[in-house]
Formats: sequence, structure tokens, C-alpha cells
Amino acid sequence: MTERAPNRPGKAEPWPARQRKLTMQLHPSDRIFFRSVNARGIPAGVGAGNAGKACTVIIGHKQIEGLEKVRSFRDLEEFSGSSVEIFPEDLAFSCLVDSVGAPYSVGIPNKGKDVTIIVHGEEETEE
Repeated sequence: MTERAPNRPGKAEPWPARQRKLTMQLHPSDRIFFRSVNARGIPAGVGAGNAGKACTVIIGHKQIEGLEKVRSFRDLEEFSGSSVEIFPEDLAFSCLVDSVGAPYSVGIPNKGKDVTIIVHGEEETEE
């Protein structure tokens, strides 16, 4: 049986409370999307091509170091970058992208809010 992304929306795992600012170093294969959360608490899609990939969802549009536009298609703009700072007051979630290309729900209380979505690409290993 093959592994595939789930059809039903899952629930994102919230990050534990942090006491300090974190700097997430991004891989060149990571892709960044600036989207919003719908009335059901689900962030707008990031493309079905990302189905099954791990992602980080941060409430609010974050400043990304080294931000570069990779491509755009219809209303979807895809970026890459080198790092993002996550502050103690930021709400952050870890989840997967479902089969239709949307990250899991971040909760109805976050409806209408802007989000930064980082879809984690394949890690490059040195041999």
C-alpha cells in the first residue's frame, strides 16, 4: 500500500510555549507561502504538489531573511529564504499538507488571520 496524504483535514500540533526567540534556518528546498486562514480554521492551500509534506504554520506574516520569489501561479506565490525568527509570543504549529494541498487546521479562533507557511522540502545530505 502506498503512502499518501490524508483526505480528511487533520489538526495541527501547536508548539510548546517558548521563553526565547528561535531562529529557524531554512533549507534551499523549503518553500514559503503567505496565506490566510478560512472560516473553518484551515490555512489556504499551498498546492497539491506539496501533499504529504511536513510544514510549519506561523500565525502572522513573518519577516524572512533572504526572501526570494521562486514562482507564482494564479493567486499562489511561492518563495524561498534563509531563515525566520519565531518570537515567544508567536503561535506556531507543525503539521502536514493534506491531499488537496492545504495544511491541517490551526483552529477556528485563528480564522481570518494571516499565516506564514513553510513547507519543508527534502533535506540534502552530504555523502
